[in-house]
Amino acid sequence: MSRDGYEHEFIETIVEDVYKQVTHVVPLHTADHAVGIESRVHEVNSLLDLGSDDVVQLGICGMGGIGKTTIARAVYDSISDQFEGLCFLNNVRGASHKSGPMHLQETMLYETCGLKIKLGCVSQGIGIIKQRLSKKKVLLVLDDVDKLMHLQVIAGASDWFGPGSRIIITTRDKHLLKAHAVNIIYEVHELSEGESLDLLCWSAFKTNKVDPRYADILKRELAFSSGLPLALKVLGCYLFGKSINESESALDWWYERIPHNHILTALKISFDSLDEEEKDIFLDIACFFNGRKLEDVEDILGAHYGGSMKDIINTLIEKSLIKIDNGLVTLHYLIEDMGKEIVRQESPHEPSERSRLWRFDDVVHVLEENSVRNQLIYADFIFYLYYLLCFLSSVDSTNLQQFFSLFFLLYNILICLNMHVEFQAFIIVL
Repeated sequence: MSRDGYEHEFIETIVEDVYKQVTHVVPLHTADHAVGIESRVHEVNSLLDLGSDDVVQLGICGMGGIGKTTIARAVYDSISDQFEGLCFLNNVRGASHKSGPMHLQETMLYETCGLKIKLGCVSQGIGIIKQRLSKKKVLLVLDDVDKLMHLQVIAGASDWFGPGSRIIITTRDKHLLKAHAVNIIYEVHELSEGESLDLLCWSAFKTNKVDPRYADILKRELAFSSGLPLALKVLGCYLFGKSINESESALDWWYERIPHNHILTALKISFDSLDEEEKDIFLDIACFFNGRKLEDVEDILGAHYGGSMKDIINTLIEKSLIKIDNGLVTLHYLIEDMGKEIVRQESPHEPSERSRLWRFDDVVHVLEENSVRNQLIYADFIFYLYYLLCFLSSVDSTNLQQFFSLFFLLYNILICLNMHVEFQAFIIVL
């Protein structure tokens, strides 16, 4: 090898060493007041098995706004001094959409070993990643991944990285992790009531010592947020500096309307990734079936759409949109609200133009006014009334009058449409 070749390698080594020293002293910003983070970091670090020389890939999975990125950043900061190369690729979904996968590869190569390069193609990037990192102990975090391709071009296989490397992937899509053979998955759950109260107080009052007169307001806020960190922070900041009367008025406004746009946007990402039939079925579940038995939901939706619902329901579970809890289909309160808002936006001011109705007053108004938008979808409208009757039949006795009013009004309409046989079959389901 020529003298110039040796000098070139020597300079590259110096650049990598200096870059390593610089990056190790710059921690990521996690959160101003990270509630409950220590226990979750400890759980993730245990799963990473940091004493092993194996290359370990771990997925952090959960619904939007649940705190996946916050946990990943805290884990990254807690263990970064144990690695030779570091890279936290933030917002992979957005960065890939904006600049393409090669930009992600270029960023990773620069962050892990100080290599500034303009790649010609993805394949070239893969080759250089293998060459540069196969003997280096690397900590790599891929945040907010929504496509398998992202993993294939950045962390395609364990042998791309040196012994002891750790790859952490945050995503809403559990199926994506399984498809990439990521077998260690940490599912992020909602904050406990105590943790939620702590985060809410710090967001709204910048202290955990709160005037007792705010107790009822905080109780309502906790019920609305249902342990979702994003909602707790947004709602807390929204109420910051407000008096008790102003806070009560603000909450009334929130309850009558949709979640804050920032919350809705974060939650809707998973919905937007569904195909059309999956979207329809999710909206049906959000509007009518939260808390219903899985078996009943599969039977009713299967009869409506004509096929088994198992695969689609599994997709909704893997996208962190629904859960199955003790045989019941459940949604986070804000996920349910997001689904209903999507339907409401179809026609904000005229319920008869919407694809689904779940409020008793809207249904009675549409039926009495005979204002269903189109005779071609009238049968679908009636079927969605089936769903509403399912819901009303499952609640307490205070809704019995509403149930029977709708029941007989619907029955008369079905007789006129010669659909009473289908309705009799539906009564059995109820």
